[in-house]
Amino acid sequence: MLRIVAALFGLYILSLIFIYVKQERFFFNPKHLDDNFVFTFKEAFEELTIPTTETVSLNALLFKTEQTRKGIIVYFHGNAGAIHDWGKRAPLYLNNGYDILFFDYRNYGKSNGKYSEAQELFNDGQAVYNYVKKRYSERDIVLLGYSLGSGIAAYVASKNNPKQLILNAPYYSWKTLISEEIAPPIPSFLIKYDIPTYQFITAIKCPIRIFYGTRDFLIHPETNAKKLKNINPDNITLFPIIDGGHNGLHITKQYYDELKQIL
Repeated sequence: MLRIVAALFGLYILSLIFIYVKQERFFFNPKHLDDNFVFTFKEAFEELTIPTTETVSLNALLFKTEQTRKGIIVYFHGNAGAIHDWGKRAPLYLNNGYDILFFDYRNYGKSNGKYSEAQELFNDGQAVYNYVKKRYSERDIVLLGYSLGSGIAAYVASKNNPKQLILNAPYYSWKTLISEEIAPPIPSFLIKYDIPTYQFITAIKCPIRIFYGTRDFLIHPETNAKKLKNINPDNITLFPIIDGGHNGLHITKQYYDELKQIL
C-alpha cells in the first residue's frame, strides 16, 4: 500500500512539473494560419500588422461600419482559435454603428512570437490600444474582452481612458480560476500567468458592462462576474444572459438587444 501511495504521489509531482513547463499548451489553444492565408468575409475589412516589440507583430482585422460611425470596438478574444473565426462576429457590432478590430495574440493565426508571462500579454494589449489611438479618438474607443481576453482588456482599460469596457464571461482572477475551479489539484503558485482582473477593476474610470451566462459552468458567475461587481458596484452593470452557457452569448437575442442599448 505504501508503494502504491508513493507511486501515485510521484506521478502527481511529475504531472505538476509537466503542467508547469507546458502550461501554455493547456491554457492557450491557438489555431495557426499560414502567412499566405487569405481571409474571406462578406463584410469589407482591412488586414493589419501591429508591431508590439522589435521582433513580435500581431495580425489584425479592421472592419468598418457602413452606418454613422460611433467609434471603434477593440476585441480581445478567448483562448482558442484565431481571427479567421472570431471575425465572423463582426456584423453584430458593425450593425450597432461601430468599427471593430480583431487581433490575434502571439502564436495565434498569423501573429508571431510566444508568451512566457502575463506581462507580455498586457504589453501587447497596450500596444494594440496605442495603434488604435493613432486612428481614433480615445473617447470613441470601446474595449471588449471575452473569457481569456476579459482580464487583458480590463488591464488595458485600467491604464487608459476608453469610452467603456465590455466584459463577456469574465474571470475574477486567472490564477484562482485555474487552481480553484477548472483544475483544483494544481496549486496556484505553479500558474505563471497572473491576470488579476479584480485588481484592474478598481482603477477603471469608464463604465464597465459585464455579460455572463447564468449556466456558465466553466467560469461560474457567482465566483467571478458577481464578485467583480462587488468590488466596484457603482461603476459595473451586470447583464445575466438567461440560460446562457460559456459559449454562444453573442448569438442570443437577449445579448443582441442589451448590447444595442449600451452601444
